[in-house]
This record gives sequence, C-alpha cells and structure tokens, in this order.
Amino acid sequence: MDDNTSTRVTPHIASVSMWEGNLGDIYPPDGGSQQAKDVIDALEGAGIPCCLVGVAALKYFGAARISEDWTICVPTEQLSAASSVLQSQSTHELCAPRHPYPESLYHTFPLFKLKGSVAWIQLVPSSDCHFECTPSNFERSHKGLPYARLDIFAQSLLDTYDLVDLVDLVDGMDLSPEWGIENLQLDGTVDVAWAERKNEAIRASVPLTDSSCLLELNAAPWGRRETWEGIVGSKQSRIGPEIPKEFWATRFRPKGDQDPRLPRGEGAFDSLKDMKYSGDPGNYDVVVVNWDQVAET
Repeated sequence: MDDNTSTRVTPHIASVSMWEGNLGDIYPPDGGSQQAKDVIDALEGAGIPCCLVGVAALKYFGAARISEDWTICVPTEQLSAASSVLQSQSTHELCAPRHPYPESLYHTFPLFKLKGSVAWIQLVPSSDCHFECTPSNFERSHKGLPYARLDIFAQSLLDTYDLVDLVDLVDGMDLSPEWGIENLQLDGTVDVAWAERKNEAIRASVPLTDSSCLLELNAAPWGRRETWEGIVGSKQSRIGPEIPKEFWATRFRPKGDQDPRLPRGEGAFDSLKDMKYSGDPGNYDVVVVNWDQVAET
C-alpha cells in the first residue's frame, strides 16, 4: 500500500477555468461517462492503471449522489505521467486548483475540464485513496468502466474514517454486518498514521491561520469493528419519514431490489409493484410511477 500521502503535483496552468463552468457549457447527455471512459482508455493505453473513486463510485454502488466530477485514482508514482496524458488531449483543459475544503488534498492534484461541457476529471494518487491502484483491485461496470472493487473501496473508506462516504456505500449496496466480517479487516483501529501524514500535507498546502486547522482530519484511533457495526446497524434509522419503511431496505434501496451495479432492464423495479403497506397514505409523499417508462431507463 502506498504511504506517501504528501505527493502533490503543482502543474503549469496552461488554461484557467472556473470549476462552476463557462458560459455556453452544456451537460453531457450521459453525465460524462463516455468522456470518462475516453480518458481512462487513454491512461490505460499509456500503461497507467486507473479506476473511478469518489462520488462516481458511490453512484455505481447505488448511492443517490450528484456530481459533475469523475474522480480517477492512479498510482502515486504515475500521477505526473497521468496529468501529462490528459494535457496532450485536445478535448480537455487543465484548470486552476479549487479552493481547499475540509479533509481533502484535491486542491493539490491535477484537475481537468471537458471543453464545452459541465464535466471535470479529478486525478488523485492512490496514496490519497488508501489502496493499491492495480487491476486486481478493480471491477468493471457493464459499460466497461473500472471502479475500485467493492471490498477494497469499503476498506479504504473505513481505514480513512470517511464516514460520509462509507454510510452512503453501506446504504447504496445494503451491506450487512456479515458482509463486513467476510470481506473486511475489522480488527484494530483506523489508520491513524495515514491521517497524521495527510494532516501534515494539508498544513503544508495552505496558509496557516487560526482556522486552517478546520481543514484537518480527525486522527483519533477509532475502532474499525465498532465503526462498521454502528453504520450497518443504523440503516433503517437513516430512512426519512417521506419514505415508507415497509418498502425500503435502506434510504437508497427498495426491498428486493437488484444489485445496483447491474443494468436496469425490464422488470428491474418489479419488487415494488406488489408491495402493500399499512397505515395512512397521507403520512407519505406519494409518487406516482409509470413502471413501463422506468423500465426503459
């Protein structure tokens, strides 16, 4: 596993684009997945293994997250080479760094914008993702996009104590305590040394002020097993009052739903059609669904 979380790229800014987008930009028809695949194909063609992480991976694993970013993990030692590959493409432009935000070093890594579109490619080193970026740690979607393998992704979020993303992953995949026992390393604590190294890198990347400490990670030695059990044991409590719990296993997954990684074909939502619930329908925000139309998406 990589342990150099302080590796950063400070590229020459060939062009500067506000990350919110430019006047006249359009949203890619497929959310940018084809453009992301083109970038991944270029990186793999240059001998650079890579996989999708971040919000893109959470969406793949069933979480209802929204982002115009495609975050691509590459081996730490090949981050500069990956940036050069993207700079050589006429379809992307290198952007100025984003502003720092808590628990992140993304402002120190290469960011690219798809020209004419509201879509970005964020490159991150594997040391920041806390796993080895090698094909054996990837899984492919039905569209051929490489993602961090489910167990690898879950372990990385647990070890880095990324509770927001770990909760969304658990709810997106409806993971159980037993799944964690079978697939994760739950003994010991989260990776405190990794958090301390990342905090050092954060401090080195921003002006030190009275409030800059708010950008740093929590470096406490939280127990992995207790953290995992607390998250998977509270899935039902995260279902809001607007969703009938009779129908939903988690806030993202209907009971009996298929694996979200599979393509949504005909009958994908049949599990909801025959469900009956008790109580006053007025207690819920009722949504009328055209099932024939949904099955086509």
